[in-house]
Amino acid sequence: MISVRHAVFAAAVSSVTTAGFAITPDVVNRGWKPQVDLIGSGDPDAAVSSLRDMTELQRVILRNTEFHEQTQRFIDELWLSLESFNLDRYYNLLPETDGEWRQLKVYGSRNGKLYQVGPVAEKVGFDAAGGDFALGDMSALIRAKKLASSGDTHYLLQNSLELGVGQVKWSSVQQASQETLRIMVDGSPAFSSQEQAKNAQLYRDKVIRMNPLLGSEDIDVIAPLWSAFPALWDMLAQLGKIEDVVYHDTTQGYRQLKVSFVIEPEKMKQHYPAISNHILTMDRLFNGSLRLSDERGELFSGTLDSRTLRGNMQMFVANGRVVPVKGGQVVLDAPPIPDGEPWEFSAVMDGTVSVLGVVTHLQNMNARIQYLSTADGVKVVSQVTEVPDISVKGNALGIMPTSMINVVLPKNLDQIMKEFMAVACKGNDGKGILVGAQFQQASEGKSARLLVKSAFEGLDNFFVRFGMSIVSDRVIPDPKVSEEIRRMAFDAQAAFEKDLEGFASIASLQRMADNKKAH
Repeated sequence: MISVRHAVFAAAVSSVTTAGFAITPDVVNRGWKPQVDLIGSGDPDAAVSSLRDMTELQRVILRNTEFHEQTQRFIDELWLSLESFNLDRYYNLLPETDGEWRQLKVYGSRNGKLYQVGPVAEKVGFDAAGGDFALGDMSALIRAKKLASSGDTHYLLQNSLELGVGQVKWSSVQQASQETLRIMVDGSPAFSSQEQAKNAQLYRDKVIRMNPLLGSEDIDVIAPLWSAFPALWDMLAQLGKIEDVVYHDTTQGYRQLKVSFVIEPEKMKQHYPAISNHILTMDRLFNGSLRLSDERGELFSGTLDSRTLRGNMQMFVANGRVVPVKGGQVVLDAPPIPDGEPWEFSAVMDGTVSVLGVVTHLQNMNARIQYLSTADGVKVVSQVTEVPDISVKGNALGIMPTSMINVVLPKNLDQIMKEFMAVACKGNDGKGILVGAQFQQASEGKSARLLVKSAFEGLDNFFVRFGMSIVSDRVIPDPKVSEEIRRMAFDAQAAFEKDLEGFASIASLQRMADNKKAH
């Protein structure tokens, strides 16, 4: 029996090496555990089957999406209106009337080798009457209502999107999240074993070539993941580098997760030159920060800077869960967030937007986040009702101070921005800016559903449209960039599929070994 098991294990190792892993199954299985928990409820074969279904659906959507002709035209026109924040045009383009509202309903569903999108559910194969969603089924509603006002025109905008996301359980989502955090701070212990030394060094060298300045603790986390997803990580290394992952203090019962990454346009030029140039044109467009906390303390902080093309995030992790920091101390004994009871978080966002030399500072944008986890799903609602602090400085086009612009405009730039944010934060019948999401698992054999909704009141005037048009010109990709983004998505999908097939061979061979052992 032992010789048979050894033979099967050797075959597994050989298969993994051929697939590009060159590492033993234990390490690969560790890297894939979050996906196995999430998609397969802990069963590798079930996870492989479901992941194959999902990647096939993604391939169909990317390559063979067919829009109803009128729907495609409406979506294109609506998108152009939203880019410039021309809400009057946006409102009038919506084709249907429902009382005071104008709206557009869109459905999507897979039909063989096509993914069809259109305004009539039955024509795209969507079961609107039955209420059951299959994997990839989509239902969207876009609504707008003109509001009475004494000055500028206001519009209330509401949007909802519902997706079938497969046979995923909420308990699996929670378990996968914990496993992801464990891997990010602890790596894979088996990777450091003596029997792995030679092959492990191959992946350590890959990580070092990506960034020679990484510490040993960071390499110990990234290298095992690279060995589990070699094709995907080879692709990611062409786009930038990771500067930090984790800080280890072995005397503490927690790990400090300090993920820092930077996009490198010079690297990207070889494969995606148009995307590289587009990123460089954004330069000083935006930098911002976010802090998330609850009554127990701060849970997360992060920053993003378009000038340095760098982002980072920080949190403290113990036993697969995020632990709070209060008064500069990590609170290891903080109680976990209870299931079945409402919980409240607060988020504080700061940001700076620089366009044509005019710099807008937005500080202390506070969001209240309500969270409720139950046995079969979760609901999250974010609400912004306080107007943030706003200031506008700089020289337009590098030569005209904002004080001079304010002389010729009927309202100064600060006032225009404050009015826009006041309408958004105080409007919507006092509800402000609302964004909500709900995950609802389905019964056996049915698809779980993800529902996302948003609502806010928008101010429509010349100055808002002018400013949004300038920002859109800097941010929205042109057709050449869009085509490269599409190609990048194809490349990422192909890399993931290659890694998935390598993992599938391991799962198959391990099942054979288990069957041999059982008999």
